[in-house]
Amino acid sequence: MFILKAEVQFDLAHYLSNYEGKCSNIHGHRYRLIAKVKGEDVKKEGQLRGMVEDFGTIKKALKEIEDYFDHKLIVEDDEVGQGLIKGIENSPQSFKILTVPYRPTAEEMSRHIYHMLKDKGLDIHEVELFETPTNSCIYTEADND
Repeated sequence: MFILKAEVQFDLAHYLSNYEGKCSNIHGHRYRLIAKVKGEDVKKEGQLRGMVEDFGTIKKALKEIEDYFDHKLIVEDDEVGQGLIKGIENSPQSFKILTVPYRPTAEEMSRHIYHMLKDKGLDIHEVELFETPTNSCIYTEADND
């Protein structure tokens, strides 16, 4: 099996509803996303002959993920998150806010990104999302074993 690897980075703030501890306040990270695309063999003919996938295709998909998350605030679409959004909307400052149906942890975000890449037609093997330079979450699915 071949594994192709590509990565992007983006800045994102998040809020964890009903979390107690140091990270209970809105805070941000410089996320590093590594995506791995798999292939049993290289293509035998055509433009992609000798390749598993065009790195340009992978980089384009990752750029779309980067643009989706970069320089935004991500919050869970729950009562607390909606209250936070209403408070921010009353601010004279303009904010870009993403609402998601999950608590925006590294674990949930890595699963979300995996499925975003899969939906773009990539034969995704795994994603690794670094929340800090030394802490990351790897998400893959059972059929990748």
